[in-house]
Amino acid sequence: MRTVKCSSGLMGWQSKLRKVYDNDFEVFKYYCEIYSIDKRLGYKKPETAWKANPTIQGSVNPTDLKKVK
Repeated sequence: MRTVKCSSGLMGWQSKLRKVYDNDFEVFKYYCEIYSIDKRLGYKKPETAWKANPTIQGSVNPTDLKKVK
């Protein structure tokens, strides 16, 4: 994962969605149920986000989670 400065000013990470979740859809789906990660990234379902595999970034601050180009 790449280190980046996030919107909050904190140092965070950036990588492909699947890499962040160790290429394990069940883990990603679990986090979506708890934290609505798919919705926060702009997708309607975890399956859609997983298939798109966008580059995302985040930090320990939940508001830093976002899809990047």
